[in-house]
Amino acid sequence: MPPRSKPVAVVTGGNRGIGLEICRQLARKGCQVILTARDAAMGRVAARSLAATGLDVSARVLDVSDPASIRRFSRVFAKAPGRIDILVNNAGIYLDGGYDAAGNPGPPATETTLAACEETMRTNLFGPMLLMQAFVPLMVGQGHGRVVNVSSGSGQLATMGRGELSYRLSKTAMNALTRVFAAETKDKGVLVNAMCPGWVKTDMGGPHAKRSVAEGADTAVWLATLPAKGPTGGFFRDRQPIPW
Repeated sequence: MPPRSKPVAVVTGGNRGIGLEICRQLARKGCQVILTARDAAMGRVAARSLAATGLDVSARVLDVSDPASIRRFSRVFAKAPGRIDILVNNAGIYLDGGYDAAGNPGPPATETTLAACEETMRTNLFGPMLLMQAFVPLMVGQGHGRVVNVSSGSGQLATMGRGELSYRLSKTAMNALTRVFAAETKDKGVLVNAMCPGWVKTDMGGPHAKRSVAEGADTAVWLATLPAKGPTGGFFRDRQPIPW
C-alpha cells in the first residue's frame, strides 16, 4: 500500500461471524477499520470488543438493503475520514433454509418464493453494487483501492447444484458485478475481486460447518491488502483462483 497514514477499511456486516473476524484481522494489519452493522447497539458492542484489545475499530450504522441508509453513510463518510482504501462487501443473508449434516442445501427451486429472491437480492447484490458505485470513484481518484466481494461457491456456474435458489442467484450476480467493476477500474490502481470463504461455522453456516471464522476470513483479508501488482477480476478460495 502507498506510504501514508493508516489505510481506511469499511467492512459491512462486521458485528459477527466472518465480518467481525475480517475487522479483527485488518485492524491487526494496521488498518483503521469502520465496522458497519444494521443494528447500532450490536455494532457498538462488536467494535468495543475489538477496540478493547488495542485495535483501531469503530462502528457505524449501515443497512445495505436500504438505499437511503447507503446514501447517508456514503455522504457522511465522504467528509470524514474523506477517503477509503478497502471496501469489504461481507453483509449477506440466506433465506433458503439451512444445510443438513451432509452439506445438502434446503428446499428445491420450485418452492422458492419471489419475495425471498427479492429480499436476498436487495442485501446480497444491490447493497454491494450501490456501495461500489459510491466508493469506487473515490478509490479511482486516490489512485488506490481494494474491493473484496464475499461471494460463495454456491454462485459458481462451474459447479452449480440444486436448491438455495435465491442465494445462488445473488452470489452468481455478485460475481458478475465483480468482473464488471474490475474491468472498468483496470490500470487505475483499484483491484476488485470476489472470494468464497467456504462452509464456515457461523450463524449462517450452521453448526455442521467445518471451517473456523479465521479460516473463512483469511482470503478476504489477503485480497484487501494485495500489493499494486496483485490480481483483479478474480474469484478465490484459500488464496487460490477457482472457476466461475
